[in-house]
Amino acid sequence: NSTLEDVLLSEGCCITNAEIRNSVVGLRSQIHSGVKIIDTIVMGADYYDQPGVDLGCGDVIPIGIGSDSHIEGAIIDKNARIGCNVVIRPFPRGTELDGDNYVVRDGIVVIAKGTILPHGTHIEPETSGS
Repeated sequence: NSTLEDVLLSEGCCITNAEIRNSVVGLRSQIHSGVKIIDTIVMGADYYDQPGVDLGCGDVIPIGIGSDSHIEGAIIDKNARIGCNVVIRPFPRGTELDGDNYVVRDGIVVIAKGTILPHGTHIEPETSGS
């Protein structure tokens, strides 16, 4: 039940009920239900998680992208653990900043190899409220 449009998909991936457009999905990527990925490179994983690892939104965050996450304009390096309900959106072109678990280079959010992003993390430009 997934929708893939203009996607380069590698071997060994498990994608469940997700929408992926204009992206590259690397080797052994695990993408859970309700995920939306746009204009992103997901590098994948060097290995699969051990059997019995919680694949839901519990305390353990497995390798891959957790349920109901929205990722746009990013590079996710290998073995990253992205929790459930995580939002990553691109910054304006030319933006350079260093966050706790990420960096932004020329507006593109980069998640380094082996990074763990907790459930509900938001990495996006601040919106001006009135």
